[in-house]
Amino acid sequence: MTDGSAACPHEPSADGEQTLSLWTAQSKPVTDVLAAGETYRVKRRYVDEKYRECAWVFQTAYSFYLSTAQELVPRPVGAESGIWCYADASWASASAGQTLMRLEVPRSQVVLFDLRMWNRILNLRYLPLDRQDEREFARRLERQGVRNPSDVFSTTFYPQLKVEVLRSWRRLYGSADRCEHRFVQAGLWEIRPEWVALSVRYDGRIAAGQD
Repeated sequence: MTDGSAACPHEPSADGEQTLSLWTAQSKPVTDVLAAGETYRVKRRYVDEKYRECAWVFQTAYSFYLSTAQELVPRPVGAESGIWCYADASWASASAGQTLMRLEVPRSQVVLFDLRMWNRILNLRYLPLDRQDEREFARRLERQGVRNPSDVFSTTFYPQLKVEVLRSWRRLYGSADRCEHRFVQAGLWEIRPEWVALSVRYDGRIAAGQD
């Protein structure tokens, strides 16, 4: 599977660029911005407010993404975190007060990756080349007395291990080339109102963009 086909490419848009069909669940403040015809971008403080005592873990992962994903898709002013979307709608299930949206996004605005690898990053874990590499790194952690992978980041005792983990995280990019469609996740810097093809509120009513 190629990166360009990982998230169901559609016919080129009016300007000739291929678009990808992606799903995301968003809260009312986000949908209100889009309904007003404005572009939505995430502020970093929202991450702190959402995760509170666990915010440092997410900020570690998000800071990595922020600094590296912009090498693939330029980050616009005001975008302080990624917006997460999925090729498979089942990963974007909306809860109370949220809206499930199908977006048609120009390929040039999307960073694709394997959601399982991103979940490892969210848990501050090493991304191995293969199973042998994973076993070897696990043995190194054991030899150095690391019981929880997050200790590499939460203490100052393992600077070299931290460097190696951060370096391994770059394997996230390009991982969509090698994973099944159902595991493809996407990062956007923004949601533009014209990208919203379908919007379904938690109660099941179609809010906008009915095909």
